[in-house]
Amino acid sequence: LLSCTHAQVGSRECTYQQDASATCIDCTEGDIRLNGTDSRARDLEPLNSVVAGRVEVCLHGQWGTVCSSGFGVAEGNVTCRQLGYSTRGVIYQPNAPFGQGLGPIHLSSLTCHGTEELLVNCTKSAQPASCTHKQDVGVVCQVPDHSCRNGEVHLIGGGTKNKGTVQVCFNQQYGTICGERLSNSTASVICASLGYSRAGAIAIPHTIYGIGIGPVHNMSCNGTERNITQCLHSTTTSSCPQSSHAAVLCKPTNPACRDGQIRLVNGTSRAVGRVEVCFNGEWGRVCGGGSWDNREANVVCRQLGFMPGNATTQPAPYGKGSGISLLDQVVCRGNETLLLSCTHAQVGSRECTYQQDASATCIATNPACSDGQIRLVNGTSRAVGRVEVCFNGEWGRVCGENWGNREANVVCRQLGFMPGNSTMQLVRFGRGSGTSILSQTVCHGNETSLLNCTHAQVGSRECTYQQDASATCIEYSPPCVNGSVRLQGGRVQNEGRVEMCIGGQWGTICDQGWNSTAAKVVCRQLGFPNITAALAIAIPHASYGVGTGRIWFDQVRCHGDEPSLLQCTHPSTLSLTCSHSNDAGVLCPVTGQHCCVNGDVRLANGTSSNEGRVEVCYNCVWGTVCDSGWN
Repeated sequence: LLSCTHAQVGSRECTYQQDASATCIDCTEGDIRLNGTDSRARDLEPLNSVVAGRVEVCLHGQWGTVCSSGFGVAEGNVTCRQLGYSTRGVIYQPNAPFGQGLGPIHLSSLTCHGTEELLVNCTKSAQPASCTHKQDVGVVCQVPDHSCRNGEVHLIGGGTKNKGTVQVCFNQQYGTICGERLSNSTASVICASLGYSRAGAIAIPHTIYGIGIGPVHNMSCNGTERNITQCLHSTTTSSCPQSSHAAVLCKPTNPACRDGQIRLVNGTSRAVGRVEVCFNGEWGRVCGGGSWDNREANVVCRQLGFMPGNATTQPAPYGKGSGISLLDQVVCRGNETLLLSCTHAQVGSRECTYQQDASATCIATNPACSDGQIRLVNGTSRAVGRVEVCFNGEWGRVCGENWGNREANVVCRQLGFMPGNSTMQLVRFGRGSGTSILSQTVCHGNETSLLNCTHAQVGSRECTYQQDASATCIEYSPPCVNGSVRLQGGRVQNEGRVEMCIGGQWGTICDQGWNSTAAKVVCRQLGFPNITAALAIAIPHASYGVGTGRIWFDQVRCHGDEPSLLQCTHPSTLSLTCSHSNDAGVLCPVTGQHCCVNGDVRLANGTSSNEGRVEVCYNCVWGTVCDSGWN
C-alpha cells in the first residue's frame, strides 16, 4: 500500500466516517468446508475415523453457511463426496450443533439427488426458507480407510475421558446408545472397556453431555462381559429421542472428591448455598423438587458439621448449577448423618431443571461474627474503612449503589462513633472479598442498625468491588481532663493502647509492672461494667501500636478498687526508662448479643469446617494460639 502515492504520513486528519475499508475474495466459487472450533467439534476428536463440522459454502467470493431446512441424507452425501470423504454412514445434524456461523446464509431449502459433484449444483427452492444462524447445518463424514473397530468405545462431550455421551462402533461405524433402557451393569462394561473400574459406574439415561452421532443402538449387559460386543444389542427401529442419548460416568483413578461428599456453593457463607454431591470424582447437582424440605436440609447441615438449618424454597436462589443431576427424589427422616443414607432415586437416573436445584441455609457452629454485626476494614483507624456486615456467621460486602451520608451515619452510630460521611472514591479502602450480602440499602439516618434500613433480600444481588460501601466516622475522644484515660489503636472499643491526660496533654503508660489489676482499674474508669481482675487483660509491648508524646508512668501498682488510674501508686510522673515500644494496653470485657463466649474455640480460614487456624474467645474478642508446645 505504501507504494501507492499518498500525502505525507500523518500530515492530514479525517473523520471516522471516512475510514477506508475493503472486501476481499478469499475463496473459490462453489467450494465448501467444514468449520466450527467450538466444544462440539473437539468432542468428536477421539473418533479419528470421522470428520465433522458446520457446512460452509463459498458464493460471490465470501464464505457463508447452509440452513438445515430441507437438508437431509442426500444433501449430506453430496457434501461429504465433494470434500473427498466416504458417503457411507453420513450424518447430518440441524440447529447449529457445531456453533453458529458468521456472515450470510447462502443456501436453504436445497434438493439433491445425491449424485451431484458439487453442493451448489443441487436444486435451490424458488422460495428459500427464512433462516437464522441458529439453524446452521452440520455434517459428520466417514474418513476412507479409517474405519473403527467393532466394540471400540469412546465417551464424548464430558470434558474428561471418564465421562461423556457413549459412542460405540458396530459394523465399522460409530453409533450411540439409547438411554431409555441403560443400566449400571451396562455402564460397568463400558467403563471396563475404557480401562476404568467396573465398580461405581453410573449410567446416565439422558443427554447431559450432548447428542451422539450415527445409528442408535439398544444395549443390555449383565456386567460380567469382557467387552461391549458380548452384550445383547440391536439397532433401534423405534424412535429414540435425542434427549435420551446415553452417557456414562466412570470412577477416575485419582478422584477430586469422595463419593457421598457434599458441599454448599454460591452462598453468602460456607454454611449457605446450593447443595452439590460427589460421585466418581465428579461434583453434581441435587434435585430439590417437591420432596426437599427442612428435614433434608438438616441432614446436609449435620453432615457438614453445622447446626440444623432450613431449606430455601425460592427457585435457584444461589445461581444456576452446572453438571449432572446426581441425586433426585431425596427423602430423609431428618436424623441421618449422611445425605446418601436418605432414600433417593438411582444415582444419575433423573434430570431436573436448574430451578429445582436443592439448597440449604445452615447455622455455623463457631460463627466468626453475629448476624447484623458490622465493621470497618482497611482504613487508617477503626472508625474509617470499607463496610462489612455479618450474616450466617460470615463477613461479607455491602454494595454502595444508593450509599450516602445517611447510610454512613447509621454505620457510625451502630459502631459507637459520631456521625461521619460516606466515601465516594472508588476502592479507596482496597478490594473486598466474599459475597455481596447487602445491596440497595436505603436508610432514614436515625436507625440503630444497618439491617433496620430497607435493602434487597440478603445475598440476592452481586455488585462489583468498585461499588463496595465505605464510611468515615468520627471517633469520640474524651476531653483531656487531668486523670482521664482513653483507648487508642484497637479494632473494637473495648481494647487499645492506654493513654492518660496529665496537664492537658495525652501520654502513654509503660508496661513495666503492668498487670490485670491495673487493667481492671482502667476498664472500670472507662465505664465497662462488672469488672474483675480475672476478666480485664493487661496487654504489653505496644500491641496496639506505639503512641506519641510523653510516657507518664511505669511500675504502676493498683489494689484494683481505685476509681482512677491516677490514684494507683507509681514512682513518679514521667518515665525516664521506657520507650513507646513498651506502651501498655488493655482488653476490657463487654457483654451483648455480638459477643462470643469466653473459652469458645473456632477454626478459621480452612477450606472446610474441620480444619483451620485455631482461635479462642476471650472478652468478646477472638485471638490466636501460639504454636510453642503445640502437638
